[in-house]
Amino acid sequence: YCRNFTTSNNILSTLKRLATDTAAYGVSSILARLINFLFGFLVIKYITQAEFGTFTNFYAYAGFIQIVLTHGMETAFFRFANKEDSKAHAFSTAFYSILIAALVFIILIHIFQQSIADYVKEPALYVKFFLWMMVFDTLAAIPFAALRKQGRPILFAALKVVNILLFIVFNILFFIVLPKFNYYFDFTKVSYIFISNIFASLITLLLLVKQLRLLHFSFDWKLHKRMLSYSLPIMLVGFAGMINEVLDRIIMTRLLPFDDLTNKEQLGIYGFNYKFSMLVTMFLQAYRYAAEPLFFRHAEKSDSKKILAETMKYYTICVCILFLAIVLFLPIIQYGFILYSPKSASYFAGADIIPILLMANICLGIYFNISTWYKITDKTYIGAIISIIGATITIVMNIILVPKIGYFGGAWATLTCYVSMVIIGYATEQKYYPIPYDYKRILFYLGFAVVLFLILKYTVLPINFNLFINTTIAFVFITVYIGSAYLLEKKK
Repeated sequence: YCRNFTTSNNILSTLKRLATDTAAYGVSSILARLINFLFGFLVIKYITQAEFGTFTNFYAYAGFIQIVLTHGMETAFFRFANKEDSKAHAFSTAFYSILIAALVFIILIHIFQQSIADYVKEPALYVKFFLWMMVFDTLAAIPFAALRKQGRPILFAALKVVNILLFIVFNILFFIVLPKFNYYFDFTKVSYIFISNIFASLITLLLLVKQLRLLHFSFDWKLHKRMLSYSLPIMLVGFAGMINEVLDRIIMTRLLPFDDLTNKEQLGIYGFNYKFSMLVTMFLQAYRYAAEPLFFRHAEKSDSKKILAETMKYYTICVCILFLAIVLFLPIIQYGFILYSPKSASYFAGADIIPILLMANICLGIYFNISTWYKITDKTYIGAIISIIGATITIVMNIILVPKIGYFGGAWATLTCYVSMVIIGYATEQKYYPIPYDYKRILFYLGFAVVLFLILKYTVLPINFNLFINTTIAFVFITVYIGSAYLLEKKK
């Protein structure tokens, strides 16, 4: 009895720590992404749909490039910084590895910048701006990881928020303030976004200079080899995951059956509505920042599987509440945007993809929870295989569906991919490292959220109540969901 009581207390204590750290990292991750999220809506007043498509396209490429440049070294740093024989040199080895990758990247882009510009059908100047934006962002990865390792979420949060605030401030300067004084630079509007990102990333890197004191002026080649053998499968997982997340935005303009301008406009609509699904991604990012170090710390403890099972359930509840908060209140959200900028109504032509993409990102978070087992057992190659399967599904479904049903094909491909990865991930986890997930309860929470949304969409909204009544009904629905979850879980 005493042993069981102690184990329960340990699990509860760990869950509280996870919740606290998630909240702390969430302040930075959610606030930063929320500001960036709102920025995307701010600029629709100043740029065209086609320019929004260009912005969406380049930032989709950014995810792929950062995966390659960091090549899994953040996760490898966490793993080897916890080992006695490598913790002293883990930071330096990881940072220098990324620095070398960044230098190679600079050389390659300078050599092939015109060819790259021709391929993406954009000016070479955009490619050059994009290069330095990526380099400064990437070099900050390991210093930020060190802050997480040291358990300093407040400083981490502050620097992340500073980074995004600087980005917004520079954009406001270029788009709003300077034009009021009739001061213009000889750049396009999309260039302003890149330049703002470069300035913000460079200043943030300079603010992390204290973390660079951890560097040793030597390179541990043996440790680097061990870290690479661990991190490269993680990179493949990340790269395949990025295919699942952003490939649709990269290839959509090549698959849509219209002219180049119309394709960019369609991509702009897709990118605009995709931003709503990023609210779930924001929570997942905050959760991941807190969960990864915690899961590694508890990997060898007897209660680790129970902790993983409980966190999965509570994660599902939280993201389903986020799902409902967006899809149930979408009418009033649309009303607010149209008040701000009447032309935003044309962007909401693609609003029906929002629930699909939200549920896709919820499944991505579920997969992240499941995938923890192969990271803590050093079987990262299994994660690579699953991610490659998911990437294959994404590519094939986009090629088949986008020419036929447009950007809806991209949305359904994303959802199908992540559902498939959850199923495969769960099957492999139960075979190699069985965790007692309460899958019946988890499926109930997912299904209940979807049912409430479908009732509102196909039963309530067709009646054409006014906005106040629709919003009131939405509030009742989300209250019922939260109340049901509380009644089911209150004993714990």
